[in-house]
Amino acid sequence: MSDTVQHRRGNGLRRAVRAARREEPSVAQTGAALFPQLVWAHYQWERKLHSEDKTDDALEQAYRAKLAEFQKEQGRLEQVYWSTRNASAVGMTVKRGRPPSTDPLRLRERDDVVRLHRVTDWITRDAPRVAELLHECDLLAIRVGQVLRGTSEEIAMRWILGIEIHLLGFFEREAPLPDERAEAELVRTQRRKLAEAEAYYHRAASQAGRIVYVSGMLIGVLLVAMLGVLGGFLLWAADMPFQDRKLLLICYGAGAVGALVSAMSRMGKPEPGRFNMDFELGRPLIRRLGVYRPFVGGIFGVALYFLHASGLLDLRPDKADKPFYYGFAAFLAGFSERFATVMLGAAERRIAPSDDTEEGSRAAPGGDQNG
Repeated sequence: MSDTVQHRRGNGLRRAVRAARREEPSVAQTGAALFPQLVWAHYQWERKLHSEDKTDDALEQAYRAKLAEFQKEQGRLEQVYWSTRNASAVGMTVKRGRPPSTDPLRLRERDDVVRLHRVTDWITRDAPRVAELLHECDLLAIRVGQVLRGTSEEIAMRWILGIEIHLLGFFEREAPLPDERAEAELVRTQRRKLAEAEAYYHRAASQAGRIVYVSGMLIGVLLVAMLGVLGGFLLWAADMPFQDRKLLLICYGAGAVGALVSAMSRMGKPEPGRFNMDFELGRPLIRRLGVYRPFVGGIFGVALYFLHASGLLDLRPDKADKPFYYGFAAFLAGFSERFATVMLGAAERRIAPSDDTEEGSRAAPGGDQNG
């Protein structure tokens, strides 16, 4: 309890808190720094209640004050499991975030902060397998908290908390010391459940990563459009002919749209060779990668415009059909990097023929004579 809270309480409460502090050992824990103090205050109050079958007002007030201080900092304690055999507990807090102020269509979820808290070293000191599995639960909870948001995050956190409650409840059922065989069977069962929770996390994180990537691409399309307006003005100021300027901007925009459609069409199941990403890169980096994608498609579209305008491919569509031909070719270039590579590769062979091509062309007449 903080000094301010102690000052507000009576002398009896001060003596109870000082006594609890003298008995309180140091402990490694997961979650907020106040959680071990809350667990110890609850254990002191509950132990007194069970041993003497009566309530100690000073210890209860100390526990209530510590609970209020903890919830003020971490959010509402949604679910908690207290051990009755020792000062140990696992719990989950949800700190409500502010609803988005600029979201009239309600497309964004409220960014709540969901955290798991654990203090179990006092009770798991003789059960290393359980302690190790609890540590694995902590690692998965960290990944969930960093990647997932909203409903999927809370579901995954409650799933992990349920596993930790089962593990901690094992010590309430087994007395006085846990049987090694029973402990091994418990760990085996709960590890399978943790694997199921991790599989759910992977599915939810994969979908969340796609949504973040798409939001980045939409931002990129907006930036591409703004850059296209600026580029069109600069080309007009440079006295570029209207027809060429129109074709260039068509290719630029069609390439960007092709890149957007390509990425969205491949966002099905996470299969090899389709759209896959490491969703643990973090939301800012994934969104930034999405922003870059339309620009890459726009660059391919501009390159294809210059390729067709140069006449290297000997393709001469009618003047009336040029906008449709150029626009569709630029869309394909942004949609498929393979198509762009083939087109640019053909131009490269026309500009700088390879040695194999030259040798083949020189050997062809001789081959005809020998035939």
